[in-house]
Formats: sequence, structure tokens, C-alpha cells
Amino acid sequence: MHQNSQVRTARFSKSIEFVIFLLFLLGPLTGNIINVLFGVLSADFNVTPDNILIAIPAFMFPFAVIQLLSGAISDIKGRTPVLIFGLILFLIAMILAAISFNLEMYVIANIIGGIGFGFINPVLIALMTDITPPPLIPKKMGYLSASANLGVGIGPLIASQMILIGWQSIYLLFIIITSFCLVYFIFTKNFPKIIKEESGIRILLSQLSKEWRRFPVILMILSAFLISHTYIALNIWISKTLTQVHVVNETLIGLILGIAGIGAAITGILTGFLIKRRDTKIPLFAGSLILVCSLAILLVVGDVTIQNSFILLSLGWILASLSGGILFTSITYYSQVISFERRGVLAGSLTAAYFTGIALVPTTLAPFSNVFGITGVFFAILLVSIIFIIVITLLYIYTKNIDTNIKKTPD
Repeated sequence: MHQNSQVRTARFSKSIEFVIFLLFLLGPLTGNIINVLFGVLSADFNVTPDNILIAIPAFMFPFAVIQLLSGAISDIKGRTPVLIFGLILFLIAMILAAISFNLEMYVIANIIGGIGFGFINPVLIALMTDITPPPLIPKKMGYLSASANLGVGIGPLIASQMILIGWQSIYLLFIIITSFCLVYFIFTKNFPKIIKEESGIRILLSQLSKEWRRFPVILMILSAFLISHTYIALNIWISKTLTQVHVVNETLIGLILGIAGIGAAITGILTGFLIKRRDTKIPLFAGSLILVCSLAILLVVGDVTIQNSFILLSLGWILASLSGGILFTSITYYSQVISFERRGVLAGSLTAAYFTGIALVPTTLAPFSNVFGITGVFFAILLVSIIFIIVITLLYIYTKNIDTNIKKTPD
């Protein structure tokens, strides 16, 4: 009898993890398909590719802001209600996007989608930690990071093929996935119950305030914001530049992003295992070194519109994503071990900072592009990367005792 119960529990845990990984992949999948849709959407909506850029902050800003609160709300009210609410909003958004006939409607769909997934993303991180023994958290954070980076990469790859059928078919796929996950959370009742007796806006703000006053948390939030201006910024600006000048087609861009995403997923998984066995020092050093090397290659390339430089460009582009897989995994791990009591708060703070950064990428790097072209963007990202490396070094120094405490915790 006891053995049967253990088997059922194991199966249940695996099913939860599958849905968490699927949804964690879906967010970046949705947000990054825009990298290969600049051309087809600008033609359908009768606007320029620059106009389509507005879809990025339209999704990312509400996505980021909501996450500041949703993780904390899930700490108080429970994970499932927050996830169901977010999935309903996200489903509505995907339907609106699929039937969009102009840019305005498409932007509204992205705003609603950002709000909806803002209630989902940090809660998934916290839920995964809820069902995971402490020593296994690094490994599971590696898998989550792998899912996210896979979504960043294969989103454009899938979209580049599905636009041959019609770009609306991409959103039909998202509708199917979202509907499946929504039904799962509605009818699954065995999630861990962590609802606290006290609730309300005062408790919510108190939870946020307690964490945001801690220096390691400030460093974690700052590092999440800065990393968005590294490998993700490169994806956005290189894709837009190549699409605008028609040097390569969307299929080839999607292929490169797909390879980069798969590579980042692999490095994310390896990073999780490495943190579990050792600590974060080696991943942080390796990820930083690869990031600097990738930017050095891209600065040598300079003008990405020259066809003869595409192989070298692809190498630098892929290396940047590999570094992202390592570094984002490490930061995500910190968000779940700095404070076990308020991991929803930290997950929300992390992802809010990260996606706020992504939303600002088209704006903050535009002056460098306008004056110096894509080479100016590469140089700006290099400067950001140096600041980022300083911040994560401080984060490591101020949290060195965490890895030791986690390893002492029994499975």
C-alpha cells in the first residue's frame, strides 16, 4: 500500500514538473518569436519593421511589473489560484493575437499577454522549489533555465517555419498549449498548500520590503536587469538589423537562434549539476569569460550586414547565448536560496528585473545604434557586461555561505 502511494506521488511530481517546464518554455517562446516576425508582420500590418519593435515593450513592461507582485501574492494566497488567473488572461491574449488585423490590435494582445504571463512566470519558479528537496534545487533551476533558453532559441526557429503556413498558426499552437496547462491546473488538486493566515496589501508590501532591503537581494535584482542587456539584447538587435537589410532570410535567422537556444539549454542543465556538486564560482567565471569572448568576436565583425562575416557573426552570437544559459541559471538559483520563506517574492523580483531590462533594450540601445550603428550596440553591451560581472562577483562574495548550508541539508 505504501509502495503504491510512493509510485502515485512520483508520477504526480513528474506531471507537475512537465507542466512547469512546458510553461516556462512557453513564455520566452511567445516573447522571442518577434525576432523573425518583423518582416511578415510589417507587411501584413502595412508598417515598418521599426514600428513592430513596439510589440516587445508592450509585452515585456506589463509582464515585468506584474511579476513584482505575483510571486509575493502566491506566497500568501497559494500558487494554483495565481497560475489559473494568469493562464486565463494569457489564453485570451493568444486568441486576440491570432485574429489581429492591424498593429494596434496586436499590441493590445501583447499587453494582455504580458499581464497574464506575469502571473505565471515567477510562480512556476517558486512552485518548482516547493516540490523539490533543497539539495536538488540547483539541478531543477538548471532545468528551468534550460527550458527558458530553449524557448528563446526554438521560438524563432519554429516561427520561421510556421510563417510559411501563416503567422497566425504560431498563435494557434500557443492557444493549444495554454489550454492544456489551464485544464491541468484547474483539475489537479494535490499541490502543496502554503497559504498564510494573514493576507492583504499590507502583508504583501511587507514581504517585498523585507527582501528589497537586503544587499544580496539588491545585487541579484541588479544582475538580472543587466543580463537582459547582454545575450537577449544581442538577439533582438542582430535579428532586427539582418531583417531590415534583407541580408539573410527569416529561416536562417531562426536556425541560428535555434542552435543558440539549444546550446544555452545544455549549458543551463550542466550549470545546475555543477552548482549542486561544487558552487557557483566556476559557472559565474566561465559564463563571464564566454560572454566577453563573444562580444570581442562581434566587435571584430562590426558590420553584420556584410555577408562574408556571417559565419563569424554566428559564432559570436551562439557563444553569447551559451553564456546566457550559464549565467541566468546561476542567478535563478540565487533567487530560490537567499530566502526560503519568501521565494515567491524573490522569484518575482528576479524575473521582473530581467524582463524590464528586455523591455528597455530597444530604447536604451537605440542611441548607440543611431550614432554608431550595430557596432555601437556591441560596444554598449560590452560595457554593460563589465558592470554585470562586477555585480555578480559581489553577489557571490556576499552569499558564499549559502552553498555550504544547502549541501548540509538532507535530501
